[in-house]
Amino acid sequence: RPPRLSPRRSSLGPPSRTEKLASPGAMASIEKPVGEEVPCSRKRARQVVACSSGGGKAASKEPAAAAEPAAAGARPRKWRVKCGERAEGIKNPIREIMDSIAGKENPRKRMISLAQGDPTAYPHLRPGDVMVKAVTAALTGGMANGYQPSQGNGPCRAAVADYFTVEGRAPLKPSDVFMTLGCSEALSHCIAALARKGGNVLLPRPGFCLYQVLCDYHGVEARYYDLLPDRGWEVDVEKLTALVDDKTCALLVNNPSNPCGAVYSGAHLAKVMGAAEELCVPVIADEVYAEMTFGEPYVPCALASAKVPVLSVCALSKRWLAPGWRLGWITVHDTDGILSSAGVPDTLLKLCQVSLGPSAPLQAALPEILRSTPAEWYQGVLKALKASAGCCVERLRAIPGLAVESEPQGSMYCMVRLLPNALAGIGDDDVAFAGQLLQEESIAVLPGQCFNAPGFFRVVFAAPPEVLNEAFDRMEAFCRRHAEKKVGA
Repeated sequence: RPPRLSPRRSSLGPPSRTEKLASPGAMASIEKPVGEEVPCSRKRARQVVACSSGGGKAASKEPAAAAEPAAAGARPRKWRVKCGERAEGIKNPIREIMDSIAGKENPRKRMISLAQGDPTAYPHLRPGDVMVKAVTAALTGGMANGYQPSQGNGPCRAAVADYFTVEGRAPLKPSDVFMTLGCSEALSHCIAALARKGGNVLLPRPGFCLYQVLCDYHGVEARYYDLLPDRGWEVDVEKLTALVDDKTCALLVNNPSNPCGAVYSGAHLAKVMGAAEELCVPVIADEVYAEMTFGEPYVPCALASAKVPVLSVCALSKRWLAPGWRLGWITVHDTDGILSSAGVPDTLLKLCQVSLGPSAPLQAALPEILRSTPAEWYQGVLKALKASAGCCVERLRAIPGLAVESEPQGSMYCMVRLLPNALAGIGDDDVAFAGQLLQEESIAVLPGQCFNAPGFFRVVFAAPPEVLNEAFDRMEAFCRRHAEKKVGA
């Protein structure tokens, strides 16, 4: 018989603070300090003991019944794996449009891409020797193999703060810098940090499609302001006011521009920043093409206004010709502490704590890259881009059915208009143009619909002039064939 389950008092001391529960034949006990709640598993154990002991009476000698088999015809268990709704809902316009025409190039002609925004696609544009040596030293030095602070390596952030401090504002501190996995993550962090529930962000049109993707992912509405092609793709400042309400989180400004190649003058940028100040809207400045200008001088948003809070993003991707290194950063220009009082820097830090920052060796190399890359190297890159931009504009303006309304002043892009009714079977359908050009001539361009600019297409002019000339020879032949069809019809 199992022992009676009743509290026992020791003859040698005060009452025990422990109840011991045991089932028949069990060697172990479940202990409960007096005054504590018994967890579910322990309560179940007490119930089992009580049933087996009969509340102090002799326990039944009947063996415990085995678990009943599943009823005949019972539905078997199924895997219930589902995708997360936010991730599943991601839509990238470039991928959706280009996937529809991919693989249809002419196999008899060498493929030439004027679509991919990678400045290193051709060997004449490469990271400088100083950059490569700095990374090599960091990799072989043995001091940059461990985890870094989530916000970024201290000397790295100090170098970025020093390099991107602007006149008219307090000098940036290392605490104002957040290192990221490229400029894309920097943009994502900025939008996420400001994306309050029900909010909206003002985006440029035409504009880089990732802006819309990130707004959708972070649950904020994208509202578009227009860039004016006949005015150098300047912002339509007068219409910004109508877009802003009390839920507007930020105004995103891209200068120099992708996809337009625009570079805003100091005077125009002052108008844009003045509107942001009047409307009390902080600015996210996509400045990944900083200093990549060969016409209008570059002016950062933080320099154009001393008061508007600015989250500026940049990276090694474009100016330093290293998109694959995935090293970017955010600089917080917050003269009056508006962002700080709202907790934005703290929120950016929390976001950095998710990915734990970019590669340690690259962060370790950045101070030397910023400090020692010679001016001659930067000038050589701009000289090559300027020559390619000139070739691009000259050739495109000579092709029937196409128009370049604003010459590119920087970055490495040019937007080209399709003249209505000029090309047979195409008209101003940019997706049809890109698809047929690829199919007939093996030349890839991005349709304007990728950038919310139907009736245009984007050309990347980072290739050397000899490659561009071959591409434009084929593009011209294509347009002349289709223009002749139109005339004949």
